[in-house]
Amino acid sequence: MDYIQPYLDYFSANPEWAIAIIFLIAMGEALLIIGLFVPSTAVLVGAGILVGTGHLGFWPVFIATAIGAIIGDQVSYWAGRLFGERLKTLWPLNRYPQLVARGEDFVRQHGGKSIAIGRFVPGVKSVVPGIVGMFNMNQWFFVFVNVTSGTFWAIAHIAPGILIGQGLAFAGELSGRLLVVLLVLLVLITLAGYLIRLMAAGASPYLNHLLGRLSSWARRRKGRSWQRFARAISPDNPRSVLIVLFAAVIVTCLIAAADLALQAASGNAVSNADISMFNLMREMRNAPADEIMIVITMLGDGLVITVLALTIVAWLTWRKAYRAAIAAAIAIVAGKLFVPVMKFGIQRPRPLELPYGGPEFFSFPSGHATMAAVVFGVLAVLVSHSMGRWGRAAVYAICGSIITAIAYSRVYLGAHWLSDVLAGLLFGTVIVAAFGVAIEAIPPRRIRPVGLLGAAFIAFILAGSFHVSRSYVTADEMYAKPEGQILVPVADWLSKDWERLPSRRIDLAGRPEELFIAQYAGELAGLQTQFEKSGWTAAPKWTWRESLPYLNPNASLQELPPRPALHEGLKAQLTLTRAPSATADQRDVLRIYKTGLATSEGDAYKPVYLVSLTREVRSDGFHLYAIPSIRAAPESGIEELRGMFAAGAGLTRLASHDRSGDVQDLIVASP
Repeated sequence: MDYIQPYLDYFSANPEWAIAIIFLIAMGEALLIIGLFVPSTAVLVGAGILVGTGHLGFWPVFIATAIGAIIGDQVSYWAGRLFGERLKTLWPLNRYPQLVARGEDFVRQHGGKSIAIGRFVPGVKSVVPGIVGMFNMNQWFFVFVNVTSGTFWAIAHIAPGILIGQGLAFAGELSGRLLVVLLVLLVLITLAGYLIRLMAAGASPYLNHLLGRLSSWARRRKGRSWQRFARAISPDNPRSVLIVLFAAVIVTCLIAAADLALQAASGNAVSNADISMFNLMREMRNAPADEIMIVITMLGDGLVITVLALTIVAWLTWRKAYRAAIAAAIAIVAGKLFVPVMKFGIQRPRPLELPYGGPEFFSFPSGHATMAAVVFGVLAVLVSHSMGRWGRAAVYAICGSIITAIAYSRVYLGAHWLSDVLAGLLFGTVIVAAFGVAIEAIPPRRIRPVGLLGAAFIAFILAGSFHVSRSYVTADEMYAKPEGQILVPVADWLSKDWERLPSRRIDLAGRPEELFIAQYAGELAGLQTQFEKSGWTAAPKWTWRESLPYLNPNASLQELPPRPALHEGLKAQLTLTRAPSATADQRDVLRIYKTGLATSEGDAYKPVYLVSLTREVRSDGFHLYAIPSIRAAPESGIEELRGMFAAGAGLTRLASHDRSGDVQDLIVASP
């Protein structure tokens, strides 16, 4: 949070810069051809996120977006009115004759409605205003439709971001560093989706122009081979662009993957970048984000990916697309065999020791990243095969986002080095690109791509849900952040080592929060029993399922589970609650956190815990959810709690220490 917060604070303090950027992006997206390459969706959804998190105001962002879109379309319209048919011969429209032709057909088909509809249709939206101007559409009619559709377009782009921002604000209420983890994941997914969309759709006009020139050059050469080559790469061949794209991807990714493999096999097996990323992820780890990342990484486990792969092959076989089924099976099996061969060949150790056996004991390359890239890549190639440029881009972006999330989870959990994941993605991309060349060279028929996509995602969701529900506890233990424990004699703990532990809870932004009123050495079962006798109630250990009541803005405090306050990224091992009085608008919450310290006496040792006491009240969040807010516990409650630690209550207060005004009791379970 320390890295991101300065930027958020800057935009909050200087919103005019953010508004200016939003205005320029919205206007650029509506300009002729330029809009093809402006990442308007990503930026405007991001602006909505800042609105949802409270860093920007809604009305300035909405007005800047709407006015930018309206002015951009108006400028394009005026260009069409000014130049008329000559507009098609001017740069940059003369570089995109096919797109202009599609735009003209779109305007002829929809008439005046094309202005409003065209805003939401990828590709043609960047040329429709200029074309209607070229067709001399009435100025005032255009202004009316431009203003009304621009307003709706602005809402459609900002509203999803606001909802996401509300979710992130909710996550930030639970944990500051969780917000950072989710923001990083969101940025990676958005960037991956945008780059894939740009490559799949925006690069096609450039490739068409290049292939046209190469085809003309080859056609002038003598020889039958040159003529065949000219026909194969001609823009008139609908498959030529994709074949060349896939071939270029194969060469590029193969070179990059080979470079990573050589580095991994050398003496300098782990680079500084790998170590830096591992340390960064280790510092960012926290309990709520761990739960999310463990679920995501389980969606890339062998069981889930195998079910998805079998579904794809079975669908192709059922549709009698046998050649496509065989090619898909070969690609998937190739990825499955390639990973263990590379692991055994390089034998790079994992960042953290995990209970894997066989080739999975080693780290390079990431099997999760490789197989996710292969299986979801094969699915994307098949589903998008018969689609247009923008439909193809959407399918690749969706599948690429899932692959990115799985790959990110492996680095976050410390299961792989960054280069392991990158190598897995590159190797998987090479296999998918080779599969893509085969599919485009020999197009399959009758595969029903929409049905295949639906069947694949249903199988993926069902298999993932089953796997997570059955094996999450095991995975949680396996990927748990490693914790060391220091043994100290009881006498040393009482005299000096108690000071090694913090006096206050440290939140995920590194800020000190409520006071730890006690350090306790012993087992939690006995402590829980003593508190329950005094009227305290143990709360379930917090999981994301426990947060569902927070989504009800009308829930009472008693219906809400205690807020999951973390200490140095760790959940409380035991949480107990008690109403301090007959009032229903507040409650006391006792949280007990495990430390890395344990007291030893002979062969026996007792782990040391930190005990905090807070008071919670109900708080509304934008009237969309309700969440408990932490307040400092009153001194009377702290004194009452200290009174419980007395001889005969099953607990013994050994000492009280004062550290700059913060008093802590040192307590052990009685023998």
